[in-house]
Amino acid sequence: MESANHSHFELSNLMREIIRIFKNRISELEDDSIKIAHEQFALLRAISMKEEEVIQKDLAEIMGKDKSAILRIIDTLEEKNLIRRVVDKNDRRKNYLMITKFGDHALKVYYKIGEDMLSDINKGLSEDDLNTFNRIVMHMKNNAINL
Repeated sequence: MESANHSHFELSNLMREIIRIFKNRISELEDDSIKIAHEQFALLRAISMKEEEVIQKDLAEIMGKDKSAILRIIDTLEEKNLIRRVVDKNDRRKNYLMITKFGDHALKVYYKIGEDMLSDINKGLSEDDLNTFNRIVMHMKNNAINL
């Protein structure tokens, strides 16, 4: 059992190290206007992935945060011109969120950083190794979701 516990700590350490590397690479960006916090990036990405209209209330559920925390993140993203709010014509209490062209550009920069970083991390691993790793991680993720 000791080795199983050890491997879980290694997975946790790997995740922390990947986040550390990602944050370091973001801090090296020359354009400060697209530097955003992890939660801001996660929200921007969530908005970009929704196929239908995005409502603030839905984001709170997706992100597992209360509405006031989501509102603060939205305010910051709007101040940075990464998203904009559009008031529903039929219900003025409802705001839809849309990514701006600048927000789309920022996402592409972040995705490129992630791709380059993963390419560096995956050096020396075969396609089969990566497929096995991804399959195992997805299995573990599904188990965790069902807990």
